[in-house]
Amino acid sequence: MNALSIMMADFCEKYALGEIQGEPRAVKGGLLHQMYHVATDQGDYAVKLLNPDIMKRPQAMENMIDSERIAQRLAQGPEAVPAVAALQQKDRQLLFMDMACSSSPDSVRQYIFVYPWIEAHSLFPPEIGVSHCAKIGYILGQIHGMKLSPEKMGIKPEEPGRSLYDWQGYLALAKKQGVPWVSDYETMLTDLTRWDKAATEAMESVSSCQVISHRDLDPKNVLWQNGQPYLIDWEAAGAVNPYQELLEVLNYWCNDESGRLNHALCRALLDEYTQSMDLWGVDWAPVFAVGCDNMLGWFEYTLKKALGIERDEDAQGACQMKGTWQELLRYEAQIGNLREILEK
Repeated sequence: MNALSIMMADFCEKYALGEIQGEPRAVKGGLLHQMYHVATDQGDYAVKLLNPDIMKRPQAMENMIDSERIAQRLAQGPEAVPAVAALQQKDRQLLFMDMACSSSPDSVRQYIFVYPWIEAHSLFPPEIGVSHCAKIGYILGQIHGMKLSPEKMGIKPEEPGRSLYDWQGYLALAKKQGVPWVSDYETMLTDLTRWDKAATEAMESVSSCQVISHRDLDPKNVLWQNGQPYLIDWEAAGAVNPYQELLEVLNYWCNDESGRLNHALCRALLDEYTQSMDLWGVDWAPVFAVGCDNMLGWFEYTLKKALGIERDEDAQGACQMKGTWQELLRYEAQIGNLREILEK
């Protein structure tokens, strides 16, 4: 057995998950953590090894625990949604293993979540159809319609604002390092600064209405099995303006292969969403401005990875930065169509 298999076998024994059968199989998809399909004589599990560098950050532990608590809460009761929450072992969801480190006499603590294994897959354009968007709209409406406040869940609400990102400072560092992509980044600066300013100015208005939700409900975080969706990866779960998240979900689910908005998919999603949520009288202007905030945050994170500021085993920061930039441009180009659809 290799080191990973030995660790997984010890882990399964520690938490009474059964005797491991065969080698753990890596599951592709995650950018920040490592996921494995682990089979034991008691069942099959999806085992997520949390990135040690991320777990060293302030609030990381609390955020991880809260995110799975949210998933567990939404998966229960008469209003339950198909949320896949981490299994609870020994009265906790966040599990761990202390492992020996070859470069240090001290052990290293590896934090781990375990989920039931679901034999399913994600869908992407052109596979996404009207029925899929309708189901996503209905589930999102259910979650928002519960009106779970941060206070009810004992979770900190989102702050009403944040500071502007230091785009110019990153440019100076990129020039100092002589990175090959500095000229590409320099051409993005004007738009990044404009989007960032508009988003931060609108945040106070948008943050006055918050509910607890998934906050990263893009197609890669939904698994489909025989037409039934399962919502996974609740790591970003927390407080959000419901209309801001609706806007993001429309962008995630209702585009065709070329990135153009598909009106039929939008209508299907909105028809089901409005079974639980009323959109009459919503002021969409600040929502549109804040709608790019998550993408800007991810862009900054990948930029810091590319500059070596953010430690991460995945060093593809520059590549991910380009993809996020394209998403931001696509979002801005679609605002007019989205406004027309939503105001109807």
